[in-house]
Amino acid sequence: MESNRPWFGRLIAALCSVPLLALAQSREPITIPIITPLSGAGAVLGQDIQKGVALGVEHINAAGGIKSMGGRPLRIEVVDTQGKPEIARVEMERLAVRNNAPMVLGGEISAGTGAAAQFAETYGLPFVNSAAANSDLLHRGYKWYFTEQITNEDEAATWLALLKHLAEKAGGPPPTVAFLYEDSPRGSVSAKLAKKLVESAGFKVVADVSYNRAERNLLTHVAKVQQAKPEVVMWAGYTEDVAAGLKAMQQLNFTPYILGAGGGPGDPRMPELVGAAFIDKVHLSTVDYFAADSERAKRFVVPYTKQYGQVPSSYASIGYRAAFLAKAVLEKSGKLDRAAIRSALQGLNIPGSELISPFKSVQFAPDGHNLGAQNAVTQWQDGRKSTVWPPEIAVKPPAPLRGR
Repeated sequence: MESNRPWFGRLIAALCSVPLLALAQSREPITIPIITPLSGAGAVLGQDIQKGVALGVEHINAAGGIKSMGGRPLRIEVVDTQGKPEIARVEMERLAVRNNAPMVLGGEISAGTGAAAQFAETYGLPFVNSAAANSDLLHRGYKWYFTEQITNEDEAATWLALLKHLAEKAGGPPPTVAFLYEDSPRGSVSAKLAKKLVESAGFKVVADVSYNRAERNLLTHVAKVQQAKPEVVMWAGYTEDVAAGLKAMQQLNFTPYILGAGGGPGDPRMPELVGAAFIDKVHLSTVDYFAADSERAKRFVVPYTKQYGQVPSSYASIGYRAAFLAKAVLEKSGKLDRAAIRSALQGLNIPGSELISPFKSVQFAPDGHNLGAQNAVTQWQDGRKSTVWPPEIAVKPPAPLRGR
């Protein structure tokens, strides 16, 4: 019997180590990458997304992690693409092949998102975009690309709806319109779609001016728009180029009514970058995917403001909701298998009450677009952003057209 004890002891130790090993493995973080520009021309976008991601992960893990996988904590790896499509492709290859990522989140501009989506399709890698509005990607027949974000079509339709509302309230002849936009797919596609809608509705377009998003002196471009004497400028751009353009408007004493699109015109740093009085004067507005003054946004806005000392930008909201989208998908799939994750995405249905965005839900159509995506229009009034459209979620009415 004595000779059997060492063997028996080893057997007991081995058996006891199995649950301990399983427990250790169950607590290993689940790593999901998100691609975004932390440097380069779009750095503000990516840096804000990174902050939103960090807060989202903190909240998810504090609430018990991914419960369908034994409470494993979530870790989101933020990957810098510099906002360059060629780097997005290189990083996607690394994540797909070397890292064997189960899915990739997208916090990229439209050009980089297009490159990443094409690569994801080649490798059968679920790619979920939470940032780019480029609707062209939805017409390519991709099976592995999903976007929870609003699209260019959404923006164009909202631009027109608000323009018609302003015109009806003002009375008289329809206001003249100019388009100003950065020339990546993000800005150019929104402008093209909106211009077609605006002209079809009977509004006269007096100028159509594009610029490179990396430009920081837009005086010449803005002067071209000013010469056309529009009452309303529809402007699609990012934070840095919109700030540069607004400074050019100040210099030229050009004060049209501005209907913007995307996170740039609505960036909460605009009063610091340009001046609160001027952005109020031009009624700076943006067709947005985040309304910081909404009740549902408080669970993100309050802790973010406390931690970072400022109201979160729309870019920051992208990071936070991307983290929770990853959580919802992983909870539904229950495993880190690409096919299972794709299936979970196809069957996902997150109600609006669980979201911080104004979306009605997150539910993907067969082409990958979010059936529940909904815009909000926010406008700078008295130095603060207020939701002014659509009427059912508006906190304040939009400022009227001047001189009517």
